[in-house]
Amino acid sequence: MEEEKQKIIDFLKGIGGKGVATQAEIAKGTGIDRRTVMKLIKELEKEGKVTSGGRAAGVGGYKLVGR
Repeated sequence: MEEEKQKIIDFLKGIGGKGVATQAEIAKGTGIDRRTVMKLIKELEKEGKVTSGGRAAGVGGYKLVGR
């Protein structure tokens, strides 16, 4: 699972603008299935590496901490 977590972190590093991506965008961009992305995002939030980037139209986005 550490490899998948790193894929998510690398994907978020490559996001332009505010650096925010939805779970669906992360799943599509990393090739990790959406259910696993949801689980890993929660773990990364607990580790303090990823945080919520807000909500738009009811869809939550995520970004790296410190961005």
